[in-house]
Amino acid sequence: MSFLKKYLKGWQFRANRPTLETGSEIDVFVAETNGTSGRAYIGDTELIVDGAGPEMVEKQVRVRVVEFDETTATGRGEVLEVVGESSYSG
Repeated sequence: MSFLKKYLKGWQFRANRPTLETGSEIDVFVAETNGTSGRAYIGDTELIVDGAGPEMVEKQVRVRVVEFDETTATGRGEVLEVVGESSYSG
């Protein structure tokens, strides 16, 4: 194995439209809300977050993915817990 192959072993590029698996738990930042559900963006993937109210905007929340459409890179998840604050909040 060449030095370059050894050096690059295990490397991969990040996708701008990552896929999410139903049932998986991920941490996301809630970008906006309509009062009862919020939106989170992971690259170009959009996740509707049920249960994310106005108090969760700009907060990091743990979400369980309940459905995901790989073709449109959209899905739905449910809030499990707030896990952090945004580094931008004052």
